Amino acid sequence: MTELKRAVVEVFGGCNYTCQMCPQSLPGRDSSFKRKMPLDLFENILDEITPKYGTPIINLEGSGEPTMAQDLPLYIEACTRRGLKSFIYCNGARMHGQFMQDCIDAELDFLRFSCIGYNRKKYQQWMNCDNFELLKRNVEQTVDYVNTSNSNCVVSSYHLVTDNSQIEYEIEQYQSNFINPLGVVGYIWKMHN
Repeated sequence: MTELKRAVVEVFGGCNYTCQMCPQSLPGRDSSFKRKMPLDLFENILDEITPKYGTPIINLEGSGEPTMAQDLPLYIEACTRRGLKSFIYCNGARMHGQFMQDCIDAELDFLRFSCIGYNRKKYQQWMNCDNFELLKRNVEQTVDYVNTSNSNCVVSSYHLVTDNSQIEYEIEQYQSNFINPLGVVGYIWKMHN
């Protein structure tokens, strides 16, 4: 048996953002890639993976935004029922309220919020929307819910250095404006596309 460590299964191919650094934004994906994967197809894929490839972590995204799938908690539950860990990397705009709670309650294992831009102005420039404060509120709400619900979900954030001549400054800004106040593990990368 070949054992997989991770399988990326994109449950929703579209995105509600047009981020400057994302290859999906311009020229964008063909419309056939922007749909939601039907739940029964997703479950069939999981049922094919486990006997052949062990119990890999299932990433519920690829180049799309998984939180655009309104029934995302059902996809997480499908992983949980099969003893598979589920990870989500998202822009976080929809990850709040009952939807967020349902995802956590479905036993999501890892949730990473993308925040490119260390303040509101830079975020708006790179993510093409004015959601910096919304994202911070959503992360805070998620961390609070994870703690009060005794979930084992790890909440983290993902950032990119946008100017290589100011690496140390940007790292400090991400830490002081986002990572430390919200109490999350932060990953800061250099541009790689």
